[in-house]
Formats: sequence, C-alpha cells, structure tokens
Amino acid sequence: MDRKRKRDLRDVNLRAWAGEKDLFPVQNSLDSSMKKNTAFIKRLRTAINPTGQSTFVQEVASLSLHKYLSEVISACYEGLCKLKSPGEIAAGVEIVSALHQRFGPDEFTAYIGWLIGRGLSTPDKGQLRSLAQDVREREEKERLARQRPLLRVATELWLVGCLRSLDDIARPEEAGKVKDAKAGDLPSKGKGIANGTRSDTLDSDPFPLEVLKDLLGHDRDHTNLPLVVLFVKSFSWDVLGAKVKGEGRRLDAEDGSAAAGSDGRGDDSTGTEDEGILAEGPPIAPEPLRQRFRNVLVRYFEDVKVHIIKDHRMLVSQGRRNEDAYVKSGEVFEDRQANYDKQLKSQERLVSSAQVISDVLGVDMPDLREKDIVTAGVDGGIGLVKTGEYLRGQGDGPGIWEDVDERRFYEIIVDLKERFPKMFEEQKKRKDDEDQVGKKSESKGDAVDKVAKETVDGETTVADAKRGDGEDQSTVIVNKTVGAQVDDLLARLPELSTKEKVDEVAIDFCLLNSKASRNRMVKALQDVPKGRTDLLPLYARLIATLGKYMLDISQALVGHLDDEFRSLQRRKTKDFLGQVRMMNVRYLAELTKFGVVPDHVIFHCLKVSLDDFSRMNIEIITNLLENCGRYLLRNPETSPRMSSFMETLSRKKGAQHLGQQERMLIENAMYYVSPPERTAIQQKERDPMDLFVRKLIYVDLTKRDLVKITHQIRKLHWEEKEVVDILRKIFSKPGKMKYNNIFYLAEILDHLKRYHLDFTISVIDDLLESITFGLEIPDFKFNQRRLAEVKYLGELYLYKCVDSQVVFDTLYKIVAFGHEGGTPKVGTYNPLDPPDEFFRIRLVCSLIETCGEFFSKGAAQKRFDFFLIFFQYYACTKEPLPMDIEFAVHDAFAHVRPQWKVISNLEEAGQAFAEAVKRNYQTQTAEKTMEVEEPAEDSPSDDGLDDENIPAHEPEEDTSEEVEDGEDVETPEPRSESEEEQFVVKGMDNERDPKADAEFDRELAKMMSESAESRKFERKPMFDVPLPMRRTPIRDLAGAAADDSEGDAPAQPTVVPGTMKFSLLSKRGNRQQASLVLRRMVFLHADAAVQDTVD
Repeated sequence: MDRKRKRDLRDVNLRAWAGEKDLFPVQNSLDSSMKKNTAFIKRLRTAINPTGQSTFVQEVASLSLHKYLSEVISACYEGLCKLKSPGEIAAGVEIVSALHQRFGPDEFTAYIGWLIGRGLSTPDKGQLRSLAQDVREREEKERLARQRPLLRVATELWLVGCLRSLDDIARPEEAGKVKDAKAGDLPSKGKGIANGTRSDTLDSDPFPLEVLKDLLGHDRDHTNLPLVVLFVKSFSWDVLGAKVKGEGRRLDAEDGSAAAGSDGRGDDSTGTEDEGILAEGPPIAPEPLRQRFRNVLVRYFEDVKVHIIKDHRMLVSQGRRNEDAYVKSGEVFEDRQANYDKQLKSQERLVSSAQVISDVLGVDMPDLREKDIVTAGVDGGIGLVKTGEYLRGQGDGPGIWEDVDERRFYEIIVDLKERFPKMFEEQKKRKDDEDQVGKKSESKGDAVDKVAKETVDGETTVADAKRGDGEDQSTVIVNKTVGAQVDDLLARLPELSTKEKVDEVAIDFCLLNSKASRNRMVKALQDVPKGRTDLLPLYARLIATLGKYMLDISQALVGHLDDEFRSLQRRKTKDFLGQVRMMNVRYLAELTKFGVVPDHVIFHCLKVSLDDFSRMNIEIITNLLENCGRYLLRNPETSPRMSSFMETLSRKKGAQHLGQQERMLIENAMYYVSPPERTAIQQKERDPMDLFVRKLIYVDLTKRDLVKITHQIRKLHWEEKEVVDILRKIFSKPGKMKYNNIFYLAEILDHLKRYHLDFTISVIDDLLESITFGLEIPDFKFNQRRLAEVKYLGELYLYKCVDSQVVFDTLYKIVAFGHEGGTPKVGTYNPLDPPDEFFRIRLVCSLIETCGEFFSKGAAQKRFDFFLIFFQYYACTKEPLPMDIEFAVHDAFAHVRPQWKVISNLEEAGQAFAEAVKRNYQTQTAEKTMEVEEPAEDSPSDDGLDDENIPAHEPEEDTSEEVEDGEDVETPEPRSESEEEQFVVKGMDNERDPKADAEFDRELAKMMSESAESRKFERKPMFDVPLPMRRTPIRDLAGAAADDSEGDAPAQPTVVPGTMKFSLLSKRGNRQQASLVLRRMVFLHADAAVQDTVD
C-alpha cells in the first residue's frame, strides 16, 4: 500500500472516529440472506488476499451484516492473524477500514481493537515458569510466530487511523452494555475528539506504543527482540522517522524532510521496505510521537547491549575451556560442545538483530572485538602489547607475514558469494528463515548435513549459477556429464602451481557443486601425490576458498587429518611412515595459516608430541614450528599459548639428554620461529660527495644519461685526493653495479684516460690485483664479484684501455695460477684449484665471450687459438664437467670459434696441446732468422680489431687516421720539399673545444659503423702488399726520391731539429698495388701531445 493511500484512509477513518455518518457508501437495499452473510464470514476468516480485496469491499457495501456483527469481528481477527505477505496485510487493512467506516468505532473498531490487543499481550510469567524448559521454549516460539504478523497489522491500522489507543477499545462481551450506554458516554467522548487530533495532543499513548511497552517492559531475556526488529525494519520511516540507506547510512526525518521518500508500495518477505527509495513526503507520525517511540526502543536496546556483552564473555570463556580440554585430552564431550554451539548460534542471532536496531536508531553497537582481546590477554597471563604494537606498526605492510606476497597468498582469497550470489544467498535465506521461526539449533555435524540437503544437484546448480552470474559460462565439452566434468576438474589438481590457477579451479567447481561432487573433491584433496609437498599450500588455499561457504569440505579435511595424526601416533614404531607423518603435519600447518584448522587442534598436536619427546615427535614438532610456528607466535589470538609452548620446549630441551642431531633440529626450529634479538647492522657513514658519486654510477647510469654523467664526473674536484680516492674505489669495484651496465663504466673510464691517465692506470692496476686476490682466496662468496671483474677487464680491452697482452696474461693466470710449473696436470692436487672446482672455467668463458671475438686476425689470432687449445686441455684435467659448465664452454666456443669442435677427451686434448706447442716453437725459431722491424706496442687495432669488428658501443679516438684513410689519392707526382705538407702543432691544449671533439667523435663513429655495415658482405681479396720494413737513413731520402721514376713516394723534407717523423699508409679504392701506397710525412712539435694532435 502506497503512502498516499494510507493518508487518504487516515483522513476518512479519523472522520469516522469524529462521529460522521455515511462515510462508506452502501446499497439502498442490503442483502440479509444467511447464505451470503455466512459465506462472507467464512471467507473473512480464511481467505483475505489481494485478489479478493475488491470482493470483500463490495460485499461490505451490499450485505446487511448487522445480525452477524459479533461473528464478523471474531472472523476478522482470525483472518488478520493468518496474514503473511505485505499484499495480504494491505488487503486486510482495506477491509478493516471499510468495516470501520460503515459500522463506526462503537459497533466494530472498539471490539476488534480489543482482540488485537489481547493477541499482542505478554503471557503470564508465573505460568511460564511452571512449564518445563523445552515446553516453555516451544510456547514462546509459537507466541512469536503469532504476534509477528499481528504487530504489523496493528501498526498499519494505527497509521491509517482505524486504531488509536487502548482507551478506545472494549471487550466484545460488553457489547450490550455499550449499546445501552451509547447515548450517554460515547457522545461526550466524541466531543473531545471532534477535530480528529486527540491521539496527537492528549496524554494517552498510541496503540502500537502501548503494545511495545507491554512487550518490552519486563522482557529481561529479550525473547521479544525479533518483534522489535520487525517493527523497526517495517516502520522505520513512518513511525520512527529514520531510514537506513545502503549499508550503515542513516537518514533522519529532520534531515531529509524535503527529500523524496520510499513509495511504500509494499514490503519484501521479511517486512522491510525498499531502502533505495526515499519516502514521498514526511513520516505519518508527528515528531513528538516519533520521539516517544524512539525513547522506548533506545532503552530496550541498552538492555540488549548489556545482554550481548555478558553472553559474549561467557562464550569466550566457555570456548577457551573447550579448547583447553581438547588440547589436554584430544576431545570435547558432545553435550558440552552441543551446548556451546547452541549458545553460539543464539549469540549470533542476538548480535544480528541488535545490529538492525542500531542502524535504524543510530546508536553504537558494543565493541566485542576489543573485549575479546582484553579477556584473552588477562586469561592467558601473557600480555599482547608487543604483538599488538608490531601489527599496528606494519600498517598496510605484511603484518604477521614475512612479506606482502605471503600475506596476499594466505589472506586475500576469492569470495565465491560475489561470483555466484544467487547460489549461496538461497541457502543463507532458508537458514535465516528457520532461525527466525525458532527451529531447534543444530550441532555442527547436523549443520553439515543440512547444507548438503539444501544444495541442489549438479545440473540444476550449473543452470542456476549461470543465471545468477549473468555471464555465458560455456563449457569446453558440452555433451559431457557432470561426473565427467568433475573428473576433468580433479585431474587438474596435481598441476596447480600458482594461486591464480587455484582460484580458477574453485570457481569452476562452484558450477559443478553437489553433494557427490564435494565428496569427490574431499577424497582428491586427501590423496596428495607422494612427495609433492609443493602442492600443500595450494591445496590448503583451495580448501579455504571452498570451505568458506561449503563447510563440509573443510570440516571433512580437518577431521581426516586429525584422525590420521592420532593413528600415526599409535603406530610409533613404524619407521617407514616417516614421510606420511611429515606430509600430515605440513598439511595441518598450511591449513592452520589459512584459519581452517582450529587453534586447539594444532596445539593438541604440539602437546601430544611434547609429552612423548621421542625422535619421531621431535621431527613433528620441528616441522610444525617451521611451517606455522611464526604464524602462531605473531597472531594475537594464539601468541600467549604459543609463547608458553616455546618456553616449555626450551626447558624440556635443556632437561633431557638429547643427541646432537635432535638438539640441533629443535634449536634451528626455535630460532626460525623466534630469532634471537641482535643489534641492527650499522650503516657506514658516507660524506655527501661519496653518496653523490655512488648515485651517479649505481642508480642514474643509463645509456641516455651516459654523456651527462661523464661530464659531471669530469667537473669534480680532481685536485682533491679524497675525490680521487672515492672515484678509484667505485671504478675498481664493478661487482657493486648491475652486470649489464659494466660496459658503461668502461666507457666512462676510457673517456677519463685522456685527461687523467694516472687515475686510469691505478684503476686497472687495482682491478688486476683484485683478480689475483680472487685466485689466491677462492671463496664462493666472491664469485659474483670475480665474474664482474673479468667482464670489466674485457670491456676495458674493447675501449683500448688495456692491450691484448694484459688480457692474455690474465687468461693464462686464471688457468695456471697455483699449478706446479704453470701447467695443470692430471693427478696433481692444487688446493687453490681442486679437480672438482669449475669456477675458473666460468671466468675464462666470461672473459672470452666479452672480447674473444676480436682476436680474429694477425698475431692475436694465433695467440688466442693457442690459448683455446690450452684451455681445452685444462678443462679435461678436471673431473667430468657439470651440465651448466659444459653448456657455458660450448657457448663460448660457439661465440669465438664456431667452426671448432670442442674436445672433451683428455688424450685428444693433450695431443692437440702438444702439437700446438710444437708449432709455436717452430714459428719462433723461424722468426729469429728473419730481420724484422721492432714490434710496435700491442693494441686492439694491432690484433686485428679493424673497422668491421669495432663494437657498437666503442668510441673512436684516432680521427686523424680516418681522415687520412678517407682521402682519394691520385697517382702521386714528385713534389719538391717546398710543396710537401708540413704541420707543426704548438700548445693546442688550451685552444681545443671539448664539445667539438665529442661531436666529431660521434659523427666519425656513425660514419665508420655505416661503412662497416655496407661492406659486411663484400668479398675481400687478400691484401698481400709488403710493408716497407727496411729503414732508410735520412741522408739517403733525397737521392731515393730523385731516382724513383714512378713517383711512388714524394720527396722527403729535411728533418727539422726538435721535431719527430712518422709514416702513414693509405690506399685508393680496391686496387691493392705497391704503387698506390703513399707515404706522407707530418712533423709535430716535440712539446705537443701526440694524442691531442691526432685528435
């Protein structure tokens, strides 16, 4: 019934109370036949419903009914007691209003009001006390079932003006007396209420308020709390002027009087109005009456809060006693547990009902959580201040867990109710209905059967879940039966590896949910594959996800593991069951961290193992401590008991004579659960300059910021020794930066060597010393640093900071250091390089992978090939290589010599090494007989590092050489000494522009890389033109130039004192002839730096 209709009925009904006649139109000739009148009375008693409402109203207007008015009143009361739905109640209100308007308050309303008031009265307390407990409870539940609809009907009749107060009712037996006194008393009463405002201005309380006072005034046990919940949910706006919108948001009539309200078109099955629609207009009850209703309810709610706190303390105490009994004896008596479960369910209903009243009235609920923690701390004897401060200090961090990922795994699980609301809402609704009508509470075991019976079978559940989820839950194999789909789902369990897959399996199982499917799931979760301990956390997460709404799964698993633990305890002498025991306790530990296993169960396992302190039980205790000990110690609810257990374990370990292995197991587990306190590691204090440089190198160094950081390092105060020492430490320790960024460090050092050569030399010296130190002390903790150092050395060679001789010396030192005679031999033991130590092989592979590909021409190729043969021989002197080392060797050879076949046989490797030594000796003997020019200093360019082999990140420095190479040289003509190009450079250091040099270097590197790319696939013929190895005296240069008829060389100028001379070779195009070789002389001043002149 909408609110507008209620107001219209109220106006008309109040006019009837004022004594107006003919408010209800009737026919001129009323039908007084017994058949129709008795039929009306019969239907009034049993068939009030929305569909028959119009028929009832029509018959009230057409039938006489005066002779049968007493029967009409009685039948009307019986019919009102049977109303259930909101539509039926609205129809009953319409019918009562019609009878009230026709017959008036004296003939009808006063008597129906008396009957309704009698039905809402409280029973005699003395009579109830005389009944037995079960009979008394049954009587109270039946009374509540009768009064629930009657209270709503009475309030609705008061809202529409049919009922006013208890002063306006009369007993039906006094009907005759009222008729005789009709002319005297009632008219005087009507004068006082002629304006229809008596209930608002006089002191008499409204009819519903009187009823509530009677029901709640002496309700110390709060048995009438369901009636109060019904009242506040049904009439929160019309009577109390408050509306709860959403969750916990309360709207008062004073705050929202101008806002729109709910349309009042009807209530749901529990009598609540639609909370999402505000009322149309203000509440029907005026403000003074609303406040009187609110005062009565608030006083009652305060008593309810005291009741809740008292029962909660009793439950906490009883639950703790039950847990202690379970820990001590391993069981709790059934009657004791059943009584506890009954009280727990009663407390849950009490709290939920109080929450509804709290939301409507806007008062606070009691904080049960804080009281629970305080009580636990007092009873346990151990304060929780330390743990509480720890948890509060974490905030949104890991809390009681080791890290955030572990917290997410164990605490954040999928809420299946959000995915399938309809599936689980129906079960909860049916359970709430049974609790409200007061059915007998069931034990936990019966609750499992109840949930199983309420769940629909597989096919129906699949369809309902699809409709409730609103998504297209298509299956891969449509024609498969539900059993086959369950088989496929269970076959996926051993393949679980991540929490996402676990959540996916849980969601898929909800689509196949049935009693048989749950039984099969329990069986599959019990049979964990042998040795698959990695599945236990994932299985435990699946159980926790499903067990939140499918209690039979979690309870069955916990019961199975508990029984298995007891069975294994009885078979202590069976040593072959050791793995089964470990799987059992680890499974229990994982379920404990999810909150599936009750605390008293896991503490019972610990106590049983502690009582019988044998080797088997010591292993059980250590496994439990390592898997869930930290959780139990850091959890505020279990911390007192776990602390007591740790103290007992420590005392027992010291009192008994245990073996070294058992003692070590216990100590390791205890230190893992509760590590000993130690002082924090003191951080090394660094000055701002040190922190700044470290940030540049270790944090900010990237390809994009390389030039910027290089310039910033150059701008430092190099004249200060402290700054140089800081830079030397950083550049000498590449192991502290990212492995892939080491070449940036080499590139910066290459740039700095132009300006700070001494610094570069000292860094390289420290690096080589550190490599030698790693060979002298082969500690595995330095392995990562040693790998970074050899890679750094290879990168320095690529940037021409060191020559090939340093690289080869380092390679031979890594292989031969500590071996007698400098050659590894089979059968000799080197403590610095045992046969089963392979890290030197990894160092060599790292170094040759970094720079070995550039030893591909000239003398460097021969030296490198000889070393590779020697390296194969060294690898064969070791024990058989592990798979990772063998792969590293093959990858290194595939990188530098892909055409070689790696030798893995010691005999073949020794023969190849001997032949290489023989060839090397013959080559050295032949070279001694030849007249050769004095060899120049080794550099990457001398070792075959030509333009095509320059690495992408290598900066070019020799720009003058490139300019000379790029010139197109025509057939040279004889030149006089005056025409010869001569350059004398003096004091260029102060005139050079660093930005111009850097720009020139970048352009040159770009040009060289493009040239190398364009000539990558060209066929290169052999360049066999001999170099001019014979030195010509200065005095013969003029004569040689005059005798040269082909003009291959220009005339040589006279050597100027204080200058030096060098030769530069170039060629023209692809023609490789001696006649095209041009020697041009450039004279430099002796005071000028050669490097700066060439640049």
